[in-house]
Amino acid sequence: MSDLVELQEFAGALTKPYVVTRSKLGSTTKLIDEKFVCSARELEILYNSLGEKISSFQPSKAGFQYLISFTDSTHYENHKLTSLDTTIANSSKKTEKLILNWVIGHEYDGIENEMTITVRISNPMNPIVMLQAMMSADHSDADRLDFEDGCVSVSINGATQITAEEIFAIVQRWAEACPQPQSITNINKFLYKHSEKVSFLNYWVFPILFTACSFQFLQTIALDTVVPYVFLAIVAVTFLRSAAQSTNRMIERWAHTSRNFSLFMVTGGDNNQQTKIAAKSKNSTIKLVSSVAVSFVVNIAAGLMLAWLVSS
Repeated sequence: MSDLVELQEFAGALTKPYVVTRSKLGSTTKLIDEKFVCSARELEILYNSLGEKISSFQPSKAGFQYLISFTDSTHYENHKLTSLDTTIANSSKKTEKLILNWVIGHEYDGIENEMTITVRISNPMNPIVMLQAMMSADHSDADRLDFEDGCVSVSINGATQITAEEIFAIVQRWAEACPQPQSITNINKFLYKHSEKVSFLNYWVFPILFTACSFQFLQTIALDTVVPYVFLAIVAVTFLRSAAQSTNRMIERWAHTSRNFSLFMVTGGDNNQQTKIAAKSKNSTIKLVSSVAVSFVVNIAAGLMLAWLVSS
């Protein structure tokens, strides 16, 4: 794509990348849920890929601008990606959100059409807020999202559905080709997917097995001395349910944090944050695997104990 052209009528859109255009073709938004690590090199690849597509429209005028938001509530705007290496690469700031915006004018059915392409990359995301933003007619809602686990939002205004899908495919392929975050083991993904089953095992199965074991044991106690043991069994079941709830909350938290990663590697602060989050994810993975293993061992032991009491 050619360098930025001075466009008087596009100045507003370039100043605020989330402004909706006036095109009659409408707008389309797609969320790409792909985990990857984004550096200045990957951004340059995306810029060149979309630039080739935009050039095929033979635009009469075109503009590009990007906006980086940091965790300290500061922002950086520019229209040349090369400034990333020369300006903020050595900064200690941590990147929170990045918005890339292209605005072009081209002929469509004999009339000049204004098309904008906005790519938003952010972490982390709230799925409920994401759904609200997807249903909103105002694309600026997407800029207020908190992305979880990393997400790319692509909004295209003033393009046909076929053109929009082609652009979505370019961004999708780019995200898939970016470096992927790696975990020390893939078992954390499996446990995260089946965490509800582990919770059911701890909260329902184990207390039921303990109750059944208590019942079998109480049958062997003399009737005149059984009352204290019944009281202890009731207290124990109540305690076990509370302990299971606490354990399930920790397992859920560890399952989530074990999959965390830092999406950006644009600044020096991003590199430090990525190292910190990677260490935390490794620690959470170890705790997650250990706690789930203990849960299975305890349940198997309770099952064996019940089988022994029934058979004896």
